[in-house]
Amino acid sequence: MTAQSLAKEVKTLVSLPEVTIRLTQLLESPNSTNGAIGEVIINDPALTARLLKLANSAFTGLPYKVETVSQAIPILGREAIRDLVLATSVASTFRGIPPELVDMERFWLNSISCGVITRSLAFRCRIFENELLFLAGLLHKVGRLVFYSCRPDQYRHVLEASNHGEDAINQAEQRIFGFAHAELGAELLRNWKLSERLQMAVAHYLAPKEAPANHRKNAALIHVASALAASIEPSVNPSDVMSTEKTGFDKGAWELLGLSLETIPGIIQDAWVQAFEVFEIIKPSFAVIH
Repeated sequence: MTAQSLAKEVKTLVSLPEVTIRLTQLLESPNSTNGAIGEVIINDPALTARLLKLANSAFTGLPYKVETVSQAIPILGREAIRDLVLATSVASTFRGIPPELVDMERFWLNSISCGVITRSLAFRCRIFENELLFLAGLLHKVGRLVFYSCRPDQYRHVLEASNHGEDAINQAEQRIFGFAHAELGAELLRNWKLSERLQMAVAHYLAPKEAPANHRKNAALIHVASALAASIEPSVNPSDVMSTEKTGFDKGAWELLGLSLETIPGIIQDAWVQAFEVFEIIKPSFAVIH
């Protein structure tokens, strides 16, 4: 078994909804109009509601109210709308995973938090692929959803290492399957025809220094953001996250970003509000978590 062959199995179990595929094609086509995109969105009331909630959230920080889809599209931009569409579709696609394997509320809160923090870190690093990197952060652990869906019995053996932290889980994945969730997730994103830069950021986020030079910084952003995202929990005080000793990320990855540790509390504070708001938009039934 390889990461490629397991990712291909997902096609027989789950697939992205047709409206997602259609809308993604429109959003990525330079020839499509905002009017055509809007027509697809307004025919899906749930997506329309989520789009307007996102436009009026702290994620965008607008000083005025956005009331229509036609207003929201140019304000949010096509990439942000694509992110919302893909995120809600992936969340729906992987329903029904046994709760003893994963707490899906916590999984999606962590994933969204990673996306929000990646976006914030990228801005501070003057990397202007914010939306692509938000999506990479959001989907950085999607490979685990494939494991849970396709190999639940084997993954129970991986979870025996869960009391020893993330590194132990990653090592158990490698030992049992021959590859970890990062490689598997990147293969799934490749099957979904998402960008190579997104694939590579996910593929190498566990070990950014091993990434090709032109993808190393993006992988480091996801690596750091993933560690910081663990602090976005109802029981954690974000002001306590102050140093690499508490955050758990690799110091070498942090050095690739060239930022001061003093930026971390502000990043966490900003992400705290944004992550919970986006969480409610993508998974509204889970809003009770906080």
